[in-house]
Amino acid sequence: MSSDAPIETLVDELKTDYHRSQFESLFKRKTAHLSGPEKLKLRMQITELAKPALGVVDLRKKIPAEVEPYTFQGRTHYFDLTARKIFEEGLRAYKGVFTNDTKAKILALKAHHQKLAEHKAQEQEEQDNALDNFVAGYEYKRSEERVNLVTAVKMELADGQRLNAMTVDVSHSGVQLKLPFEQQLTGLKHARVTLYFCGFSDDFTFDANTGYEYRVVGVKNRDTCLYLRLKRFDESSDDDLSLLLSDIVTKSRRRYKINVEHVAQQVIARGHENYWFNAIQALPILLSNNSSTFAVIRTAANQTLLNSWQQHQGDLLAELLEQTWVQTSVSVLKDSRKETRRQVTFFRISLPVNKVWREYLLPLQALQTDKSLMATLSALRAAGYGTRCYQLTITHSNEKQLIYSELNAIRTPLWQNKTDEKPDLSRLQDYRSKGAEKLNFKRLSDESSAKHKIFPHVLSNALFLYKRGVEWKPELAGLMSLTEGLPTLFNETEFWLANGDRILGGRRLSSHIRQKLRQLSDGNEFSSRILILRVSSALQKEAVMGRDIGEYESFEEAAEYIRFLNDNSNFVAVLVSAQPCANRFPEELSESLSYIHRYLPHRAKELEHNFSQLQAVMTLTDVTQTLIDLSELTVPS
Repeated sequence: MSSDAPIETLVDELKTDYHRSQFESLFKRKTAHLSGPEKLKLRMQITELAKPALGVVDLRKKIPAEVEPYTFQGRTHYFDLTARKIFEEGLRAYKGVFTNDTKAKILALKAHHQKLAEHKAQEQEEQDNALDNFVAGYEYKRSEERVNLVTAVKMELADGQRLNAMTVDVSHSGVQLKLPFEQQLTGLKHARVTLYFCGFSDDFTFDANTGYEYRVVGVKNRDTCLYLRLKRFDESSDDDLSLLLSDIVTKSRRRYKINVEHVAQQVIARGHENYWFNAIQALPILLSNNSSTFAVIRTAANQTLLNSWQQHQGDLLAELLEQTWVQTSVSVLKDSRKETRRQVTFFRISLPVNKVWREYLLPLQALQTDKSLMATLSALRAAGYGTRCYQLTITHSNEKQLIYSELNAIRTPLWQNKTDEKPDLSRLQDYRSKGAEKLNFKRLSDESSAKHKIFPHVLSNALFLYKRGVEWKPELAGLMSLTEGLPTLFNETEFWLANGDRILGGRRLSSHIRQKLRQLSDGNEFSSRILILRVSSALQKEAVMGRDIGEYESFEEAAEYIRFLNDNSNFVAVLVSAQPCANRFPEELSESLSYIHRYLPHRAKELEHNFSQLQAVMTLTDVTQTLIDLSELTVPS
């Protein structure tokens, strides 16, 4: 339709007279002041609107209202009361003719209902997923204004397959798409795709055959639809798409509400990362490539572990990283194309020899090669000397040239073994600590900027417990950002959120963990770590067999059970470290929360309320391979 207001007025005045006998004389009188081309354009518009409509209108399952059949001239339409009223008013206005103008008004009503339904579904989805899960270290950077615009696009996958989709909202650097749910499409996260904005060519001067590259950064399914969040590769380009999107966003600012959900997602992630950071009981270690200094990150919860490694020898951690069996794993990671991880298991032994404390670092490979060393470890433990098992989990970032490690103490039934043998210290001579030669370390406190370096490479998942009434329930999961080297189940949100008791190995263990948390929050000092065995035969039908590994009477008994689980099902062992929260909202996020409050006060209050109910954090570390390797120590050669 023309943008000229007088022309639009004439169209509205004359279109209902199109089927009257005096139309021509009326048209001639009303358009006497127009030029020939203007008259032609006006007649074409009126003719198109007043032309009899083809087909029928079926609103069944299209609008949230009661729909009934309506027969007209041998054709059956399906209208609700509002659509029927529009239809009958159109018949009266157009002398009993069902015109394109009337049909367009009814279809506009359907589109309005669909838009309301989509908006309501999106709001419900945001509400349902406000405390769902987030990926640690993921930057929620979609901070520019976005327009809730629905238009058709074609998405081309790497294999050449093309799919039809609709946009939900668009911005300069990103887009959210909606398409019918298909199971094979749920794995598109991080995939590179090409978008063709064919819908833009219907309303703007735009080439629908030009493709633009995006990367899928988020996938969610709801009901029968799949929602994809995509980020454009080339954001700085001044091509046709960038110019068009900038124009659309600029002209739509007064017609669309500002969407602040991206800021809310940032507050959720960053806020919980801060709570999580203070609850980490493992010892995070950062080492830049070709650097002689590495950083040990000190948190409120890992002081005891850090102090134990510096009690008798200040550079013991540095010597650990210099060990050949650690450097071999680091070399393998550096050669890997994908960001993955390696687990290194070892024993640390502390002995007073001639009134001088000596430290020994004994890799698991040594025990696998010489299983008689187990007798020495058991004898030392029975004699009361410190013999502890640890897992060092390592990743390497090629992009940032950074090695990240996480040191966890593993509780094993080896502690409970009884033996009358005397320790043979000569067997440990080759593993005696001699001091670090190349590395030195510095401490980073939880107040430093270390937290911004740690989360992109974080190795532990987390569950956040909220107090609803008298119950503490997990309602949010922080997931690992790594895509390789993790058990499949660790990437399943349902694994974390479907049922808290099943997640934690059953009601008995779940109750035990929560009881420990309550005692810790009362100021009692003791370990809050517990090792849980989890078994699942299939993702769709989970079966959990949880048990604290420390309950076994002997190492041999525990090893036999672990081998049984590993041979018969999908075995996952999880080290759970629980820590109460201090309930202090991070000051650096107050400005973002104020921004949300400016536009959506109820959303800001909801976030504050959720953080106030956060009672505890549980970090969950995969130690499956470590336990499998330990269980093999009891297998006869």
